[in-house]
This record gives sequence, C-alpha cells and structure tokens, in this order.
Amino acid sequence: MVSVDQEACIGCGSCVAICPDVFELGDDGKARVKSQDEPECVDEAIEACPVSAISK
Repeated sequence: MVSVDQEACIGCGSCVAICPDVFELGDDGKARVKSQDEPECVDEAIEACPVSAISK
C-alpha cells in the first residue's frame, strides 16, 4: 500500500509530476495518494522524494 507521511512531506510536487495517476497535491499543498494502483512510476516517485515521505 502506497502512503505519504504528511509530517515529512514538503509539497515539492515531484511525485505528482512523476506519477500523476497515483499522487495529487491536497488543499494543504502536501502530496496525498489518490489511487492505490501501483504502476512502475511509484518506485520512481519514492526515489525522487527529497524528504523520503513516500513508502509502500
């Protein structure tokens, strides 16, 4: 299951840019999971997150 640590997230948007089918930015400016589908781009988004806020 993909998740975003809301405490760690800085809202840089890299996960949304890399994997928009799975991630979106919420009203608070932080990333959140909008779909639990796990396409290959999730691993790329995990690696790109500058604060390691994404896990699965």
